[in-house]
Amino acid sequence: MELTHQNREAIAQLAKSGDAQKLMELLQQQSGQVKQAAQAAAAGDPGQLMAMMDQLMRSKEGAELVNRIESQAKQAGLK
Repeated sequence: MELTHQNREAIAQLAKSGDAQKLMELLQQQSGQVKQAAQAAAAGDPGQLMAMMDQLMRSKEGAELVNRIESQAKQAGLK
């Protein structure tokens, strides 16, 4: 997927959504290392971030949040 101006705006809107903010809160509660994991993923090592997401997806609330965000992304034409 090419990252067009429209896609960037859609991603920014999703990042500001209540669901995305709640997802970040849950991740922070899990380990508090979200920033470090994101930096490692950006540098080519997604393992820590993937482990956090796996743990999050095992919770009912986390799975529901991710599913809603994914649905919003599809509606915005991002998937």
